[in-house]
Amino acid sequence: MKGTVELTHPAQHHSQSGPLPKILAPGHDADRGGLLALISGHHDALKSELQQAGGLLFRGWGLKGAHDFEAALDAAQFKEMPYVGGAAPRSAVTGGRIMTANESPAHEKIPLHHEMAQTPNPPDYIFFYCNHAPGAGGATTLLDSRLAFETLLRIDPKLVERLDKEGVRYTRVMPYETDAGSPIGRSWRETFNVNSRSEAEIAMRNAKMSWEWLEGQNLKTQSSSTAAIGWDRQRQRRTFFNSVIAAFTGWYDSRNDGAKAVHFGGGDPLSQTSIDTFLEATQNLQVNMPWEAGDMLWLDNRLILHARQPYEGDREVFAAIAQD
Repeated sequence: MKGTVELTHPAQHHSQSGPLPKILAPGHDADRGGLLALISGHHDALKSELQQAGGLLFRGWGLKGAHDFEAALDAAQFKEMPYVGGAAPRSAVTGGRIMTANESPAHEKIPLHHEMAQTPNPPDYIFFYCNHAPGAGGATTLLDSRLAFETLLRIDPKLVERLDKEGVRYTRVMPYETDAGSPIGRSWRETFNVNSRSEAEIAMRNAKMSWEWLEGQNLKTQSSSTAAIGWDRQRQRRTFFNSVIAAFTGWYDSRNDGAKAVHFGGGDPLSQTSIDTFLEATQNLQVNMPWEAGDMLWLDNRLILHARQPYEGDREVFAAIAQD
């Protein structure tokens, strides 16, 4: 694209869809205004590139802070979407769409997932901005969901058949107050953006969830059967679109047991062996992209799973979600 140069990085993964992520840097001196003008004038073309590559990383453009990040998303005309239904503890950063990325402790690894894929209305896109890079670690891990599907089909076609036929159900226990020490510690009041039990029950009924109120004002929810296999409209390929890995390997805290957090739609448990084999088989497909201050990453949430590696030092990453 005119006004940009495409960079390469050792962490990228290359497939028939191209490099993941595609890295766009300025073809001239870094300038925030130049980036906003580029995005505003070419937002349709950039969205098309995003849908093709799955991920675009804007590096070296001189973005500084949450408001620059928000201005870039506004210039791209991405439709704003509230964070309702997600499990991660987060805080609002601006008066608009920008929030913190998952605030779970630095030593925690956040497993691979499609954002809010356990909900009836997951976002089409998720965006990240690095305000402060960590001293060590903290890379965002990416995995092309099309390649993930093909890998799982090769190693366990029967599992794919069941996921496709039955879907999955997610079970989660939420606290009354957000637990920042847990990667899934978002309170039920923040999860559903409500203030009372009656309001939460309306939200859960609309989402076709079942629920149980527990001691200490905790809330146990179970989703209806949710699709676990998606579809790439661009390339007419199936995808591994769900929160199975995140739930099975990461939904652990004082209230939750990940092994019991996700089941087939019919109620049967998933196999630990199958999940472990699948994760091992995708290791060489995963990208661990290190952050630089000022980086902005756009992901097509329908195509790319993402995760967070543990880190040391301060790490400040902001996020936003959007619909088509």
